[in-house]
Amino acid sequence: MTAILESNLSTDVRLAQMIEAEIRMILADTATIRNTSAVSYLGDVAGIGSDTLQLRLAGLNGTDEMAATAENADASTTALTDASVTVTAARYALRRDISDLAVLTGLGADIDPFKLAESMVASFEAAFMSALATSIASFSSSAGTSGVDCSVDDWMDAIATLELASVPGPYAAMIHSRQLADLQESLRSESGPLSFAPASAEQIAIKGPGAAGSFLGVDIFQSSKVTSSGGNRKGAIWGEGALGYVVGTPKPLVGAGGEVRPAGSPVVVEFQRDASAALTEIVGHAYFGCAIVENARGVLLSTDA
Repeated sequence: MTAILESNLSTDVRLAQMIEAEIRMILADTATIRNTSAVSYLGDVAGIGSDTLQLRLAGLNGTDEMAATAENADASTTALTDASVTVTAARYALRRDISDLAVLTGLGADIDPFKLAESMVASFEAAFMSALATSIASFSSSAGTSGVDCSVDDWMDAIATLELASVPGPYAAMIHSRQLADLQESLRSESGPLSFAPASAEQIAIKGPGAAGSFLGVDIFQSSKVTSSGGNRKGAIWGEGALGYVVGTPKPLVGAGGEVRPAGSPVVVEFQRDASAALTEIVGHAYFGCAIVENARGVLLSTDA
């Protein structure tokens, strides 16, 4: 009697290998701080007549102090300190093409046009974090030593720089995972009451997956998007109001095909058919710009990568 063996069936009745039904995402950094108080939302450029928003900065509320003035003497005039910063919204886009055959042969939880459209939001947030990382690398004041691991001393130097510049809190930091690991390693050799407070589940739920915790009153966000130069990572610590961003929200597209606008995001996703090729094009668009609003409110943390 001949037994029915899997090895006999694998040629005609069974597959030599089977792909798992559930698609698992390739590892990616999904952290974003766009919806936290660490970065100021400056407005939407839609309908203002320009793609650029100009912020007006005035030296009020104690920028200039009163001077001692004799009785019955004219007070001298003091010029108002003012400045302006421009933030421009630029276009960012991502396109995916998928064939009808690729869709119809898919498994239950597989790649289809709607899953591709859904992933556009995460792609936008990743682009935002890259743009923000580029901005923080331009802070003029700096702490840390080139080629040397991030340490508690560097952290304290950065905080001291902000305090000496009279930058009010709360403070936030965006650093690379390498810098965070080095900081925690340095903390292990410290004596005294210093302690790192990891982010709780509730904080991560509110601030997002990039929330790492806090140290010496600074909320820490870790991101792989932090840039590097000369063998150093360019993280930063800043006070509220140091950074800002603008967005541009397109008006509803007249005569366009299918369109999706995810809630809470400036992303617009469109579906377009290429019938002759039996393809569906999924195109995500976003318009935004990041910039340093006030340079004195931030400190670059440049340490070994």
